[in-house]
Amino acid sequence: MQKRSEAFGLTLDNIPIINLRNEFARYYNALKDDRFLSQFGGGLDRPIKTPYMIWYGMDDDLITIILQRAILGIESYLSGAVYFELGMKSQLKNNIHLLKNPFDLGGRGTVENFYHRLPALVDEKNSLKSFSQDLFQKTVLFYKEVRNPVFHGHNISGGNIRGLRRVFDFLAEVYAWIDSWHNLSEIFSPKKP
Repeated sequence: MQKRSEAFGLTLDNIPIINLRNEFARYYNALKDDRFLSQFGGGLDRPIKTPYMIWYGMDDDLITIILQRAILGIESYLSGAVYFELGMKSQLKNNIHLLKNPFDLGGRGTVENFYHRLPALVDEKNSLKSFSQDLFQKTVLFYKEVRNPVFHGHNISGGNIRGLRRVFDFLAEVYAWIDSWHNLSEIFSPKKP
């Protein structure tokens, strides 16, 4: 679904959710690779080679960009999964306005709306609260302490690439929750009628 900004001359399109999942997986694997991790802490005198680019800037800026992309990825992937599942249940038409603005669901904040109310549109048991109260509370803490600051003017500090790995471990748990009710492979090989 393309959008056009006449004022800025840009056309915007949806990011294919498989690309988001693949990007997460490639960075997650890189964060487990000692050769990749050893590139950090060298300052500006050597570039950092990532799965998607060669970075010539500060370590903290790169870590922040990777983190922001991972968060953008999981939020978009979650919305895409709900979109697909509602479509499979022929409930998309009645709920499309809520997918476009999950804050219309009436919850207090992003975590409540995205991780509880949005997947519950498909089925109440899909809610992260229903799946795991501990993971839901961890997500609330993550948004308060990490996600919201890095999207509102804060940068990762101290070159903590291993801290980024802990965030990716957490995000992998969230992806596993989504996988418990959304089978990505069905997008590529739908069931025959």
